[in-house]
Amino acid sequence: MLIRSIVRRFSSDIAKTSRRAVKGKILLGIAASGLTYDGAINDFGTTQATTRFLRSLRIAASISLDYTFSLMGLEEGSPEYDAKKKEVHQRSATRMLKGCLANGGLYIKVGQGFATINHILPPEYTETLQKLHNECLTRKKDEVKKVFLEEFGQKPEELFEEFNYEPIAAASLAQVFEAKTKDGEKVAVKVQYIDLQKRFAGDLGTIIFLQDIIELIHKNYNFGWVIRDLRRNLEKELDFVNEGKNAERCAADLAKFSYVYVPKVRWDLTNTKILTTEFIDGIKMNQTEELKRQGFNLAELDVKIFTTFSEQIFNTGFVHGDPHPGNVLIRQGKGKRAELVLLDHGLYENVPEDVRNSLCHFWEAIVLKDHKTMKEYATKLNVKDHYRFAEILLQRPLEAKGKFTTRLTDEEIAYMQKIARKRFDLIMETLKEMPRNLIFIVRNLNIIRAVARDHGDPVNRPKVMARHAVKYIHREGGIIAGFFNLLHRFHFELALFRMSFQYWCITTYLSLLTKLGRAPETKSLFQINTENRT
Repeated sequence: MLIRSIVRRFSSDIAKTSRRAVKGKILLGIAASGLTYDGAINDFGTTQATTRFLRSLRIAASISLDYTFSLMGLEEGSPEYDAKKKEVHQRSATRMLKGCLANGGLYIKVGQGFATINHILPPEYTETLQKLHNECLTRKKDEVKKVFLEEFGQKPEELFEEFNYEPIAAASLAQVFEAKTKDGEKVAVKVQYIDLQKRFAGDLGTIIFLQDIIELIHKNYNFGWVIRDLRRNLEKELDFVNEGKNAERCAADLAKFSYVYVPKVRWDLTNTKILTTEFIDGIKMNQTEELKRQGFNLAELDVKIFTTFSEQIFNTGFVHGDPHPGNVLIRQGKGKRAELVLLDHGLYENVPEDVRNSLCHFWEAIVLKDHKTMKEYATKLNVKDHYRFAEILLQRPLEAKGKFTTRLTDEEIAYMQKIARKRFDLIMETLKEMPRNLIFIVRNLNIIRAVARDHGDPVNRPKVMARHAVKYIHREGGIIAGFFNLLHRFHFELALFRMSFQYWCITTYLSLLTKLGRAPETKSLFQINTENRT
């Protein structure tokens, strides 16, 4: 009896094991069939999308848990808290960098966007994510051929006299190759990643989904609206015909400046996924040591950079949305003077006349420290806190000691960092209030400000841009408006001279008192004003 019972139980166990094995084989077969189908029909698109989603979810979860547990039990604002938070910032930024590079495409584009908002994000994030401008992944030679066959029905070597399959640049949306046309012209060929358009909606949906989850868990995090605002412009970036048209409009808008050049588009070799332009050699505008080595005057160069983008912001309203260092090259132009070469025209923003006009008045008022006018035009831009808005545009304290310059003292840098920590919610609220197209202007300004800082801030950026803004306050109306414009500009220059003369008198007087040993020991105007603000 006992033996029979053992046999029955053993037989039952074998049967259960067999059924589990069968079920396992069935599930494995279904998974293999699905994978095979996805590979044959969808080129593994679904599998890769699932992998990217799970990778992003894992990174988001690890970052969230790191902040939660690493800072637990520490008093906010204490030295221990700040030191630990910096460590978490760096670990999280490194995770994001690796995730963006692994996922590629839109993830890299979004990561690059976050790298430019250094007026909000900690330096651990912005400095780490800056690497995305140079470390994008390249694709295989066969993929490039496949894109050409789909778009032109010919391989690159059939369309061009020469085509080098080794990319000279790899961006978030495409790779760039060097080639020579049948008529002997050296060109740059930008080829979009083959799966980018198919994966765009899914990847963007994943990023927005994760942003929403993070916002629910961490109340101080609030960047989802930035991604939603970028969506329309990102969709336009996928159309290289649109990019070619943008390049031509930019060239026409800036034709008045002999020192600005936009590479010409070869329309016979361009379509939605492939853009061909003339090839231009140059130095990236943030390669400061190389620019010095080749004899470029950094002060002259910065004036040209500020003037070029001021023209777009204050006058034409057609603003380059991504002028990062890789998209602005410097080369020797006529008379061996610096010439700016503007590349990558996929992301532009149209700024309406009324917004530009208000921005012109506001920028002039910033430099003249005219708070009444600043408040008036900030209101027209739907911004409540004109003070905070000015500091976002300038990325420096509004109440500076003495002369209004671009260079920041240690005291002023500490103030901006304190504001970023304590008034984060107010900064975000100000960004949300302003017209959406101003977000791109802020991005543009942040990029060129960072480049100028790399150059040592040899030029007073606010004043250069204010002079350009004032120039266009009375842009319409013929002779009478032109006369009033001259009067306005004269008044502006007179006000600047008066401020500079007052500053010279004060500094000379204090210098004399110091030499006599009678310098007053009082707080600076900057300290008094910033203490009142914070």
